[in-house]
Amino acid sequence: MIRVILLVLFTSVSAVCSATHVLGGEMYYDKLAGNQYRVTLRMFRDCSANNANGTLFDAQATMAIYDGDGVFQFTTSPSFTVENDVVVELNSPCLQAPPTICATWAEYVAVIDLPPNATGYVISYQRCCRTPSTTNLPAGVLQGLTCTVQVPPASAGNNSSPRFNGYPPVAMCFGQDMVFDHSATDPDGDVLVYDLFSPYAGGTAADPAPVAGPPPYAPIVWAAGYDSSDPMDADPGLAIDPITGELTVHPTLLGSYAVGVRVREFRNGELLSASIRDVRFDVVACDAFIASVIADQTVEDRCSGLTMPFTNESINGQIWHWDFGVAGTTADTSDLMDPEWTYADTGTYTITLIANPGWPCADTSTSQFAIHYPLDPGFIRPPIACVDAPMTFLAEGRFTPLVDAMWSFGPDDVAISGSGVQTTTVFNEPGTFPVLLTVQEFGCEASYLDSATAYPRIVLDVVTDTAGCVGTPFGFAAMGEAWTPVSYAWDLGDGSTSLEAELAHVYIEAGSFDVVVSANTSSGCVDTRTIMLPDQVQVFPEPIAEFTVYPNEVSLLDPVVEITDHAQGAVAWTYQVDGDRLTEPSFSYEFEDAGWYDITQTVTSGTDCEASITHTVHVSDHLFYAPSAFTPDGDGVNDTFLPVVLGARLYDLVIVDRWGVERFHTTDPKEGWGGDGLPQGMYGYKVRLSEFGPMSKEYIGHFTLLR
Repeated sequence: MIRVILLVLFTSVSAVCSATHVLGGEMYYDKLAGNQYRVTLRMFRDCSANNANGTLFDAQATMAIYDGDGVFQFTTSPSFTVENDVVVELNSPCLQAPPTICATWAEYVAVIDLPPNATGYVISYQRCCRTPSTTNLPAGVLQGLTCTVQVPPASAGNNSSPRFNGYPPVAMCFGQDMVFDHSATDPDGDVLVYDLFSPYAGGTAADPAPVAGPPPYAPIVWAAGYDSSDPMDADPGLAIDPITGELTVHPTLLGSYAVGVRVREFRNGELLSASIRDVRFDVVACDAFIASVIADQTVEDRCSGLTMPFTNESINGQIWHWDFGVAGTTADTSDLMDPEWTYADTGTYTITLIANPGWPCADTSTSQFAIHYPLDPGFIRPPIACVDAPMTFLAEGRFTPLVDAMWSFGPDDVAISGSGVQTTTVFNEPGTFPVLLTVQEFGCEASYLDSATAYPRIVLDVVTDTAGCVGTPFGFAAMGEAWTPVSYAWDLGDGSTSLEAELAHVYIEAGSFDVVVSANTSSGCVDTRTIMLPDQVQVFPEPIAEFTVYPNEVSLLDPVVEITDHAQGAVAWTYQVDGDRLTEPSFSYEFEDAGWYDITQTVTSGTDCEASITHTVHVSDHLFYAPSAFTPDGDGVNDTFLPVVLGARLYDLVIVDRWGVERFHTTDPKEGWGGDGLPQGMYGYKVRLSEFGPMSKEYIGHFTLLR
């Protein structure tokens, strides 16, 4: 059954004098232990826009207690604890009441002490006011209500009053049959009898919440044409089964109707009490409200594979039947609200949903669903390539050749974006760059991100020796820069090759030679860089050094020799003779002292091509002269006794005074004697020397020291 917030709701009356929002009420009691009774008053109020003042339930409800003869006993004023929404159950699940209906109910419960007596008791509550626009009441007349119940005399035994089981269907659909189980339950198992009854009037506009007076109570005043047995415009009219309490009606006029339903309890044929439900029924125009709605297929689901979830967005449906559109079978169905179906193949299928199949208000909708595998785009990362070398990218995935594929390659200044399942781009800078593939097909879009790497090309520099001699090592160095290992290949121009980065090579023939070097990488950027150096190496022949010395043995008395060049291939000459450096090819040379002398000739040809040879000259004989006197007076002239000696290989000088005492001794022919402060006089000397040869000689003499 469809449940909707009540259209015709019972609202309680505010304490405000002009409150006109009471929808109805009822009262029942339960016998407790001893003399105690629990009395329950249930009131209903209008919470719709018709309650313009927003009138709420009274904080307390005053109940008046009388004995069976109408003698006042006491009052009690219980409070309510919670306000509840009233719901409506329409007879037809295909209809719904207007959403403006709103009603709430609240209960006031009091436990009171009622000693046994011969007349019993009457418990009553009165309030004002009913809605003045009620169709079956006189227009413009404010009428209240009385909720009352009777406690039988002690002779009848303990008793709890009957109470109605369900809320009445206060909203009824115009022109629709309404059937409602208005039965009640009696805790004591007494016999219950049902009938329609005139509701009681109650409080007035002048006294909206009075203390109820004693019974009997006056019924409400009916508008013309209405009474307790025929309170509504209906065909058939409102009726209640006296045995079962089933309420039936077929309303024929829109409006609000005050209705009273009474249940009486009998024990052993004797009437014990009666409970009256005072209620207002609203007859409204109800709309059919079942709509079958299939949620649109999302873009994500369009390419999610063969298993498809379906979302039901139907309105007010309760049962369902799905057909998933597979041709040639009736097994592609489900009665779940939100089912899932796995298709055998991709394609476009017509989905059918019936909301409330078999009902007169069943609704059917269809929707087209596209079933495709996930696009799953991707590509195999191309091998590392060189800057400026084309790379090929091929898109792969679950799509057709008609797919719209777009490529993006890093920053805009690195490579140009492309399109198509296969594309070529060229990276103009080295590095690793993101590569984004985006594909669109079947209304779906998916992306795949990977990368591509471009390495720089080889940068090669070469350094070589450019000139040298036959037999001289020439140095060669290749310096290649790349992001992977570099290998080299040399062609040195004379038929020789090498794979080394640095090497030394000896040319065995003179001439001019071309040099070619290549640098290669075999991974990453596979690249070759070649440098050609025409006439890079000049190889000159080695010169031959040769000269003659004539004579090769001379006397110190005539120490001149002739040096004659006989070198071959020489363009420059250098001689080293006794500390002298001479650059003439041939020349005469005079020695200043006796001895053995090496003469070395060094000749060059081309650049740094040298050859050397050495010949030895023997200068023989010697010269000795000793002065006869010296004057050590410090005037810088003849201040020492220093013999002149040439050609002495060994030398030993001893000076003695006249008594033979040694005064000076030296083996250096360059060292003289300054007198050592001795007086003037005659001194003797002895010199021993050996020539640069086998001859030795001794000189003895004397000299004078003058002061």
